[in-house]
Amino acid sequence: MSAKIRSLGGAALMLVIIPVVVGLLACMPVPVGNPERSRIDQNLSGAWLLAEDDDFDMYQFLPWDKRSWLIVAAELKAGAEFDGELPEIETPADYAAALQDLPIGEDGITSRSTALYKAWLAKIGGERFMTWEMVGASNKDGRIPPDYYLVFKVEQVSADEYKLFMLNGEFEGFGDIPTRKEYEGDDYVADYRRAYERIIKRNLNNEALMSDEAVYELHRLPVSAADEAMDLFQEVIEFE
Repeated sequence: MSAKIRSLGGAALMLVIIPVVVGLLACMPVPVGNPERSRIDQNLSGAWLLAEDDDFDMYQFLPWDKRSWLIVAAELKAGAEFDGELPEIETPADYAAALQDLPIGEDGITSRSTALYKAWLAKIGGERFMTWEMVGASNKDGRIPPDYYLVFKVEQVSADEYKLFMLNGEFEGFGDIPTRKEYEGDDYVADYRRAYERIIKRNLNNEALMSDEAVYELHRLPVSAADEAMDLFQEVIEFE
């Protein structure tokens, strides 16, 4: 069985989260933590609604192994043959109801693109961080590491809700670390990840290190809509 991803262009990979975040804070040039030594939190596995203000998009945290997740993100849009109006979606329950009440496909609701990330956790100075690495780019030799990463401080509100605070890649404390343009070695991430982590640890109480408010919230998708959620994901991922 092979998976065919329909939308892996640069714009599709920036679905939902990238355009908004870039306008707020710079992304990190290195990840935080080591995905080879991390351990997933099973409570985070499954389908989540990522909320930004009044907008929701669906993110499936699929355990890739014991250390990291594959995150598949999908938006919810009206299909080309849908002749009605999408309901107002203001809560996770509204989103679940839309999935259950409307057909999945061009005659109902669908997703026009998808985004893929590899994600893992790290603990620094007693705080929990999560790195999202965009997936999809490759060359003839294989995968190409991205030029930047999304790094969040993760706070658990309850078993069904988390808050994500964005780490600021332009924090002045990082100023003494050479930039990618200045770097002349072979592996910028390997050479400077620990340097970034040391600065993060020393500045956890510095308000400039990250957003003062959560830029996103994760709300667990109600279990009642789990089957419909998988149908929506299959709109952008085909299995043959």
